Amino acid sequence: MHAIRTGRPMRVDGVADQLRGPLEQEVRSFDPDVVHVMTGGLAGLGAQLIDHPAVLVALDAAHLNVEDQAYESARLRPLQLLAEARRVRRFEADEYGRFPRVVVVSEVDRAALHAVDPELTIDVIANGVDSNLFAPFPHDERSRAIVFHGVMNYAPNVGAAEYLARQVWPRVRAVREDAELAIVGRAPARRVRSLAALDGVTVTGEVADVRPWLSGSRIYACPMLTGTGIKNKLLEAMASGMACIATPMALSGITAVPGRDLLVAKGEEELAAGVVRLLDDEGLARRLGRAAREYVRAEHDWTVVAQAYERVYEAALRSRHR
Repeated sequence: MHAIRTGRPMRVDGVADQLRGPLEQEVRSFDPDVVHVMTGGLAGLGAQLIDHPAVLVALDAAHLNVEDQAYESARLRPLQLLAEARRVRRFEADEYGRFPRVVVVSEVDRAALHAVDPELTIDVIANGVDSNLFAPFPHDERSRAIVFHGVMNYAPNVGAAEYLARQVWPRVRAVREDAELAIVGRAPARRVRSLAALDGVTVTGEVADVRPWLSGSRIYACPMLTGTGIKNKLLEAMASGMACIATPMALSGITAVPGRDLLVAKGEEELAAGVVRLLDDEGLARRLGRAAREYVRAEHDWTVVAQAYERVYEAALRSRHR
């Protein structure tokens, strides 16, 4: 009811109100050079930080994310989500401009936020991944399983899992009857759980540690059709040395080179052919797995990301002294 009455997104004001007191105490206690505000949902704190250089790390254009969820939802929920997307868009227009710098993870998100407010100063910094934590097993110790992972009640992941299992997978199994697909991740929606009835498909639900599924399997499929931001799931798979195949949508914010670092495919026929190719060509799978890990270490290791943030902090400081 608060969202309908105020025209603001659900929960943003409640969360910000809980943080106002602690934030005031914190900035008074040591006068920080820069305040890093994590997530666009906390942009309502911007007015309180007017005297401090502050960087809003929005990560993505949240209104696009809510719109994608609406298109993946059933029955009356799309209408509710589309109304929420309009509220989020207004919130972005009203609040983001209070920050001297806004950070997102892809050019798509930067363009979407500039469409909301052309005056925003937006930096693109890709997400990082711990390339020591996500480390590969030797290729010969890997199973031939094909893996897709994520939070499996998140609408874009639900859509991708269904597309992979129902549209792509029958084409793979028609050529390789021994192929096995694992859909890994917590809270699988009913639509995802139903995929376990298909030949060669396993739906694990929540696992204690996703890394053995990545480091111990050879091929990663990332068939995203919707969604915003960068696909951490793909970065984790690449860091784990998996041979990856992805749709163009999955590469948002990722500058890996198709054909060198991973395979990119459009449509179920190309995706299925790419999976079969990786199953049949051990040399190609090995090369792509090595190149994928080298790419992540060079472009997405947390040390590289931290240096990019340091440059944004310095720019925010300079804006204070103008």
